[in-house]
Amino acid sequence: MVKTVVDVIVTHWSDPTDPKAWSGTSSNIIKNLEKLGVNTIGISTGFNKYQQKFLEFIHRMRGLGTDYFGGPVFRNQCSKILQRKVRYLECQKILHMGQLDLPVNEIPGLEHYLLLDTTSYIWHQYDTKLANRNTEKGRKVHEQLDIQAFSHVKHFFPFSEYVKDSLINHYNINPDRITVVGSGLGNIQPFYGEKDYTNGQILFVASGRFEDKGGQLLLEGFKLAQRKNPEIKLIIVGQENHKHLNDSIPNLTVYGETRGKKLQDLFNQAALFAMPSLNEPWGLVYLEALACKTPILALNRNALPEITQNGKYGFLVDETKPKAIADAICHAFSEPDKLKAMGEAGQKYCLENFSWEKTATKIADVMLGVS
Repeated sequence: MVKTVVDVIVTHWSDPTDPKAWSGTSSNIIKNLEKLGVNTIGISTGFNKYQQKFLEFIHRMRGLGTDYFGGPVFRNQCSKILQRKVRYLECQKILHMGQLDLPVNEIPGLEHYLLLDTTSYIWHQYDTKLANRNTEKGRKVHEQLDIQAFSHVKHFFPFSEYVKDSLINHYNINPDRITVVGSGLGNIQPFYGEKDYTNGQILFVASGRFEDKGGQLLLEGFKLAQRKNPEIKLIIVGQENHKHLNDSIPNLTVYGETRGKKLQDLFNQAALFAMPSLNEPWGLVYLEALACKTPILALNRNALPEITQNGKYGFLVDETKPKAIADAICHAFSEPDKLKAMGEAGQKYCLENFSWEKTATKIADVMLGVS
């Protein structure tokens, strides 16, 4: 059997070459590795929707909950698919896009590398709807699978120092096996034009998971802030199920799925990006906001202190209470000149430190000595 020779295999439970998969992370990594001269191939370890329903059924029957992604049956099937597909390739190095398809047991002859934005421990650290999709038994099983799978990972590439700390402190990973690589942006391009920071325009962008992303918290905070500043406006994007709110709350506009020029224009026009997500280990959308000279309003948790440099490029809120969000909104718009300076400095910081080229270069340097 003639095998295809490649330098690096990139895997994801979805199609890693699809720009829509994992917000374009996998496809951008592949593209930029190839720019560095790394011969790369993407492999999907996932299943069709009927197989997914069956895996979810088994997961539930075992008393683990409904979030079967990364569960024992899911990982076992991903491992079988991976082993079947790599038989046709001459390659020892595999870069996994997230740990969901990371084999629990080591596959002989292969070196496993892992790019990740979170861990099971982080996902279950806060009380969110997503975290509660699994039972307590399910959460323990997921975490144990991470521990087993992490034991044979040659090197970890977390997006953030926050996840690096989790790997070291909770999973006892040697720091020498970890390189923080950051990320690039999604489809939003940097905005270099003039921005009106007196327009009172707040932007929230999230596809689904409205409550987990802090949408309800922001909405309640916005209504309180309107009492002090009735000129502020909130634009919510990606929430088809909440469009009925357009007729009930003044200065609120809710859009469903929005892409392309329309979404770019909303980022360009916003004076403040607010997404007080209850558990957001990273979030490309925050970087997209900074790239458009838009300061961030978020909760003071996860990697947000890192992304905003401890509030230098945004407003970090300690409490998950509407009044705390309202106070932060009013404070942000009370000094437009400061908001402008924050936005311009945030853009400079973002563009100097985050890009898919930089991320791929760090990965290639560790895996292949290519930089």
